[in-house]
Amino acid sequence: MSRFNWEFYASLKGALRPTGARLGGVPFSSKPTLWVFPPELSHGWETRRSIDRVVFHFSSVSDVLREACSKHGYLSVPLEPDDVVMLRELGKSLKAHYRSPTPTSLLLFDRALIDLTLLFLRGNDFSAVLPLETVAVDRVERVIEWYLSHLHERPTLKALADVVHISTAHLRRQFQLIYGQSPHLVLRHLRLEKAAQLLSNTGDTLDVVAARSGFNSASDLCRVFKRKFKVYPNEWRTQIAGREKKNQKVERFIDRIDPMRRELDALRKRGGKAAPPPV
Repeated sequence: MSRFNWEFYASLKGALRPTGARLGGVPFSSKPTLWVFPPELSHGWETRRSIDRVVFHFSSVSDVLREACSKHGYLSVPLEPDDVVMLRELGKSLKAHYRSPTPTSLLLFDRALIDLTLLFLRGNDFSAVLPLETVAVDRVERVIEWYLSHLHERPTLKALADVVHISTAHLRRQFQLIYGQSPHLVLRHLRLEKAAQLLSNTGDTLDVVAARSGFNSASDLCRVFKRKFKVYPNEWRTQIAGREKKNQKVERFIDRIDPMRRELDALRKRGGKAAPPPV
């Protein structure tokens, strides 16, 4: 049968094998084994005698495990005695969290997924190490994307570090590596960009603009905005509105003069006279 989630199936004692049209004749295994199956791979299980097992389901897995699994359709790995003990305890510890989640449940699920993934990846040759800059870019991009969608909440640096599961000190180093600036300066620039966008495209009051762009108050917005752009937000909005009106007048003039130019060009070719300009 097909499933909606990734299935991690650990046989801790006894003999069993996965079955399915796309699996072929997988032999029975009497040794402790851990399997992982993607959601799209329909499968079932056949046993020869009573077994001891533990099963985990996750909605997604890491890219490295997904790629490894795509080559074979599924993965299996033999378990050492210590692995069996760990998986048995892991199943017991997570059972209550699956039934009645708590604020820490998601963190425990994430840690369990990492532990299970590492069982499959041990022994693999990952000599093509990702450069530190690549890892930093990915983390910082995820932080910025999350920050922009939570501006109105004014998240702390600790909250941003928690998004990518690193310390605030490490996050500061990552920002310095990628931007050459502290998170404080980069995030302030993002808030100012959002405020400028709202001032240009909406008629929101300064209090609303400040709240939506992550500033503590309108006065906080005015102080930071003036320091950066040398004008206060309302002055900047007026200047933008004035330039837009000027541009609109120029566009209307062009709209009027273009037909005249086309007609004059046509008349030059014919040697005729032009009609009066439109009013």
